[in-house]
Amino acid sequence: MANNTTKLLLGIVDPHIEIKTGARKNDGVIRFEGVLDYKPLACPKCGIINQAQIIKYGWRMTTVRFAKTLGNAVILKLKRRYFCCKACQSHFLAQTNLVPKHCSISNPTRQAGLEKLAEPVALKHIANELATSDTFVGRQLLCAERDFKPNFHWLPEVILMDEIKSTKTATAAMSFEFMDAKTHQLIDVLPFRTIHRLEKHFKRYAQTAREKVKIIVTDMNYTYPKLTKTIFPNAIVVIDKFHLTNALNRAFNQTRVRIMKKFTPGSREFKALKRYWKLLLVPREQLDYEHFRKWTYFPYWVTAKDIVTRLLKLDPILEQTYTVLNSVQTALKHKDWPNYNAVFWHTANTAGCSAEMLGALKILQTHHDEIHNTFMMPYSNGPLEGSNNKIKAIKRASFGFRSFFKFRIRVLYIFRVQTK
Repeated sequence: MANNTTKLLLGIVDPHIEIKTGARKNDGVIRFEGVLDYKPLACPKCGIINQAQIIKYGWRMTTVRFAKTLGNAVILKLKRRYFCCKACQSHFLAQTNLVPKHCSISNPTRQAGLEKLAEPVALKHIANELATSDTFVGRQLLCAERDFKPNFHWLPEVILMDEIKSTKTATAAMSFEFMDAKTHQLIDVLPFRTIHRLEKHFKRYAQTAREKVKIIVTDMNYTYPKLTKTIFPNAIVVIDKFHLTNALNRAFNQTRVRIMKKFTPGSREFKALKRYWKLLLVPREQLDYEHFRKWTYFPYWVTAKDIVTRLLKLDPILEQTYTVLNSVQTALKHKDWPNYNAVFWHTANTAGCSAEMLGALKILQTHHDEIHNTFMMPYSNGPLEGSNNKIKAIKRASFGFRSFFKFRIRVLYIFRVQTK
């Protein structure tokens, strides 16, 4: 009974192995002693059926290492039967499914390592838990590379595209990534992002797979929309709404900083514009106008809406820019295409808006058709941006990667990417 319990705890399923004794030594290692003996059916060298041609030829002592148990390393001293074949005069050792041939690390430990590799932790952390080396854990990861060969006969109908900082071995240390918009399944990570190399890569996909793509969701990068002309003939480009809002907020912040510097650094106006920059980016309809409280740099109790109103009164250009910002954001939020166009027409014919905001609107105007698709389609790069956060966490936990090859395998392994 004790023998079966020990085998169960160690994950041993071979019925030919028998555990004899076990003890924890002063060095903190739990050592078991076991015996592996059976009657072989045939000779593995010549293949002759065992009809008294294979005889027992002594014992050989081997070591099998397991993952840590209660913080202690576990070692099994396995005494294996040694055989001799009288037909071919060859010798061989009793084998077991507990450990691969010519290896000492058990298969349950290898399986535990593969399971832990799916967590965003460092290889040394996994090796410490398994009582192995980080080199062994890295080899286990590289063995999984064959599972992530791209399927060049399949592409989703809607593709999310973006770039992320990866390793120094990638082009300009930036990588290209794309995802299925409907299933939120990461497809692949590439070590380049230039239009020439992307075209060369996607041309490896079958023509039927590329023609199946209907929508590409990306930011305002000038590279990725060009893929629709040469690679995805039936696809349209959708600009992610987050990047539109980010471009407008960045232009407004630049305007605020420029106007803020007109005041002396010790003035109340300078400090208020610097302190309440987040409040100025809150949409006008979301500002609190009911609850009064004490605000720094204001002598009496006011609401958040009062703060914004008083800051905008400091400069007419800031006020006009704020109006344009909220008009475009409202149109984006409600997907109101006529009002979005009206803001561009009204801004172009009205003086008073800042040069920074006019520059941002000019950039948006160059992507007018793609932005129109944004209003018509329900897709965004949100799932891919969330994956970027997880990839950054993987890099931090692993203290960075030198090789893009290992970086890609680890990312795809953690995301459990499956070949379609």
